[in-house]
Amino acid sequence: MLKKWKICIVLLTMISLISGCFGERSELAPLKDGKGKIRVVYKSEDAFYQDYGNFFKMMSPDIDVEVISQEEMFGGADKEESFDWNEEKKKLLDKYKPDVLFLNESMFETFAQEGRLYDIEPAISQDQYKLDGFMPGLIDRLRAKGNGKLYGLTPSFETNVIYYNRNLFKKYQIEPPNGKMTWKELLDLAERFASVESGKKQVFGLYQTKGPASLMYDIAAASGLKLVDEKSSKLLIDSDGWKEAMKMTADAVRNHAAYAPPPMKEGEQLDGYDDSDFEKHRDYLKQYSRSNELFYIGQAAMTIQAPWFASFLRDIPYYSKTPEIDWGIAAAPVNPAKPDESAYVKLSEIYAISADSPNKRAAWEFVKFVNGPEMAQVAGKAMNDTLPTRSDYFKDFRGRETDAFYLLKPMQASGVSDKKSIPAGFHSEFDVLLSDVLKSLIDQEKTLDEAVAELQLKGQEMLDRSREKAKQDQ
Repeated sequence: MLKKWKICIVLLTMISLISGCFGERSELAPLKDGKGKIRVVYKSEDAFYQDYGNFFKMMSPDIDVEVISQEEMFGGADKEESFDWNEEKKKLLDKYKPDVLFLNESMFETFAQEGRLYDIEPAISQDQYKLDGFMPGLIDRLRAKGNGKLYGLTPSFETNVIYYNRNLFKKYQIEPPNGKMTWKELLDLAERFASVESGKKQVFGLYQTKGPASLMYDIAAASGLKLVDEKSSKLLIDSDGWKEAMKMTADAVRNHAAYAPPPMKEGEQLDGYDDSDFEKHRDYLKQYSRSNELFYIGQAAMTIQAPWFASFLRDIPYYSKTPEIDWGIAAAPVNPAKPDESAYVKLSEIYAISADSPNKRAAWEFVKFVNGPEMAQVAGKAMNDTLPTRSDYFKDFRGRETDAFYLLKPMQASGVSDKKSIPAGFHSEFDVLLSDVLKSLIDQEKTLDEAVAELQLKGQEMLDRSREKAKQDQ
């Protein structure tokens, strides 16, 4: 009798294991007759087919795709003044209920935590879809947004790197920047250029394109600082970390280690360009050239920019009288406590599947394809605003190695400003105050303690007003 019981237990165990395996394999059932249909919300139908649709149709001709243009978000006469991108996008998604969701990082995190997304981990296991080709730390970052679960994948990313003028470093016999420098080390390096020239030929070590406040925010981001405490709703500008970021910014600008120009005035004319010859590039040049002029004319040794800047440096000699410069790249500054991580990685196009989708298998086929090696290879050849997250497909850009873009892992949680704790409208008011206070600190009209105290007091008042207004608007 005991022997029979043992046999039964063994049989039951085997049945359990077998059914478990079958359950895993049938996580997503095959497409019926190989055919399927999905609905996608994208920038526009033309943009969808240009970016992905034509390629996907070639690979999966039996899966039909219905594209909903998100241009519908911008309709209505009164939207411009109070437009909230995430809120309008959410309304559009709720209206059309697409199978595949195209989300920025903040929406991805919100949707994941609200249970609106499908956990793709079992499907990845079922299809033996390889994740080891993605850049280090990417999957960890995505899992962190889903409280440990993987709800989506992203084919591209942005990250800031240091662009430097090789000729200037050679001319003044200064060692160029290397990967994993701290902000202090970078600004110390930049300060070595402060005394090499003067007057109109002044050479700046670091060219910051958006003013001192932007430089301070970048320094703070590397240390993982938050501007507002989510629980207490208290402004944190009087903390030691923010004080250090303010001091480093003011010292660097005052000592000519860094140059942070005022915003370009409306109607200001660019120098050195003949717009009539290159009409189609007018907007492109006006948006970027003035803000980076000192770098490409040889009066700034370094600047910190996103991937688009590499394409800009490649193209600018064709649209101006400025000759091409010999430039290199190095990884962006890091937090010395976490020297392998970058605070400047942005994920703006995460593909996920709706938890309520009746077409999960077809949707997964699309998400797999968009994030697969074939599309990464195409993206690696284009090199525009973003980079492929599969790092094997972008090794070279016009003879320059691209390791600096992939050297650092993305921080699992980054960003000075958290939308959960900072109401809309706060930054537009606070940043004006911040710019004024930083100027007084740079000009030594205020001490560091006085500057911080003013920001904390007035900034907290602004934060409270903005939060109260947000409540009234709901």
